[in-house]
Amino acid sequence: MKNTFGWVQLGSTDPKAAKDFYEHLFRWKITHKKMDGDKSFFEIDAGEGPCAGIAQGEASKGSHWIPFVSVEDIHESTNKARDLGAEIILPVMDLGGNEGFISVFKDPTGAVIGMHSRK
Repeated sequence: MKNTFGWVQLGSTDPKAAKDFYEHLFRWKITHKKMDGDKSFFEIDAGEGPCAGIAQGEASKGSHWIPFVSVEDIHESTNKARDLGAEIILPVMDLGGNEGFISVFKDPTGAVIGMHSRK
């Protein structure tokens, strides 16, 4: 299916504490993953493969979850969101390691959501 929720990311003020909490609460398998450069995150497998992550968030924003919709073309979808009145918070970013691309925006009503694409 196109344009469905495919990932959710927790930006946490304390990723290790969040990992420990969710690992024990839901018995998720959570593993440390390295990204390009010096960045890393915790990848969550809820039983059927990776579905979410926990990463260092900005302290000023507090901890928060962001859902990501899987789209065919991240550039086209991000431009369309902007044209429809969205405020782009994170322009298209290459995740490296052939993980694809993401962008994050605030819709015209103020809700924050992200998009992910393999290309």
